[in-house]
Amino acid sequence: MSNFLYVTRVDTVSILLQYDLSQPNPTLTRDTIYTFTNSYYTTGTLRLAPDNKIYLSNAWAYGYQWNYPYQDSAYNFVNMNLSVINDPDQPGSACNFQPYSFFLGGKRTYWGLPNNPDYDLPSVAGSLCDTLVGMNEFPVQESHPNLYVYYSPQWQTAFINANQLKGTSGKLQVFDAMGKLVFEESTKINPPYYTKI
Repeated sequence: MSNFLYVTRVDTVSILLQYDLSQPNPTLTRDTIYTFTNSYYTTGTLRLAPDNKIYLSNAWAYGYQWNYPYQDSAYNFVNMNLSVINDPDQPGSACNFQPYSFFLGGKRTYWGLPNNPDYDLPSVAGSLCDTLVGMNEFPVQESHPNLYVYYSPQWQTAFINANQLKGTSGKLQVFDAMGKLVFEESTKINPPYYTKI
């Protein structure tokens, strides 16, 4: 567990601050880690990640209009990268803060970061906070796929919908009343739904 608290102040000049909570008066330990001068009101959410680094989102205010949503041309190193505190358990500059160092692959950020739970967590034996088990265990109810077909004689079109599907690929086969295959298609699906017109 870290003794340090990181705080951002959003203003015309935004700053990243560090406080040492192990000291009797943490307010006296305030250390300015970084001053953001590239854009007005730039700093956003701080989020501790599974790699034990703290990521900081930054919005880009370019002075011509409100920056949410961004215009199509509003791409800048400020909003296309996250800043990273690489060693958040270290005091002052030893925390290894790297502004705008995590490239978002051409995507843009504003002030916030999503809360992304790790759904692939394995079971941790003896964990006080096991993320895989709730307070009450409910029996798992088996779900079965449903297929719905509607034919519009006016449009001479069949509408095919399915839900409760599992997997990401499938094959649709349509047979006539005599059992002859009249249509076949292999396709990618977005579980749990599939629609074909």
